[in-house]
Amino acid sequence: MVRNLKQLLTAEFLRFLIVGVISAALEFSLLILFVEELHIQYLIGNIIAFALTNVLTYVLSSRFVFGATNTSKKFQEAGLFFIFLAGGLILNQLVLWILVEFTVIDYRLAKVAAIAVTVIWNFFTRKHFVFRNREVATQPITEE
Repeated sequence: MVRNLKQLLTAEFLRFLIVGVISAALEFSLLILFVEELHIQYLIGNIIAFALTNVLTYVLSSRFVFGATNTSKKFQEAGLFFIFLAGGLILNQLVLWILVEFTVIDYRLAKVAAIAVTVIWNFFTRKHFVFRNREVATQPITEE
């Protein structure tokens, strides 16, 4: 039983990482586009990139990571997702701002650090608060 639970949790976390890599790459790329090409201030560009990326992240997390179920609580689930997302944005902005303004780190490197910190927040809040009433995705990734 413990082995099966560990296997399911590992599969769930691997799915979360796949979605996270896709989201992080998109978010990072959008930030660079906004700052370098559209000349938007980095913190404003970060908010826009974060918001746009996390619409996709919600859909992928809901269906691929934490199991696609027909839940009657989709509105509540989406509301919780976006409440905790606001916390993630605040955390992301804070890390980015501190690293850029108080060190000599370029905004792009600071963004990598901000994404890393936010990933921990996102997994914890989505697993334990947003999608907690769902069963783990049904297709576990097995070790060979």
